[in-house]
Amino acid sequence: MPPLRKSLPLLAAIVTMIAFDRGAAAKGKPVSWKGIDDALLRVNDNPVKVWGVFQAGNKRDPLVLQMGNRFLLIKIHDKQIFEIDPSKVQVKTDEILWDPSDHPTDPLATSDWEAADGEAVFRIKAKIIKDDGLLDIELPHQLDLSGMSPHPQSNSRRR
Repeated sequence: MPPLRKSLPLLAAIVTMIAFDRGAAAKGKPVSWKGIDDALLRVNDNPVKVWGVFQAGNKRDPLVLQMGNRFLLIKIHDKQIFEIDPSKVQVKTDEILWDPSDHPTDPLATSDWEAADGEAVFRIKAKIIKDDGLLDIELPHQLDLSGMSPHPQSNSRRR
């Protein structure tokens, strides 16, 4: 047993290095964030000229908000907003590429959080204290039109 006892610290160090290397490899891979059509944005009840709201896959939490050259990561469930370094975001025609693990550890100071699910929209409000800016984002619900066909559903297949 003494030789095993001497090799345990070496084995633990190897396992730690492998785990760290895998985490470092996963970090740095940009994720495709697609724009959300028909979203609305107001800041202090005023429209913003150049902006976009983006989601990764089908998830609407977290979101990336682009306002001009500024990018914000919005974690709705956690009620947190993070500033994103714009040099780390690749802007494409209808998407952005960005690594979601690459944001500051400390969120921006916020207040007045509200996330409400209405009939037609999901609404997010939050005030960024540093800017004294109240963000108001409305995201349309994805409509399920599967039952709206004027043709009766048939259980039999034609051959």
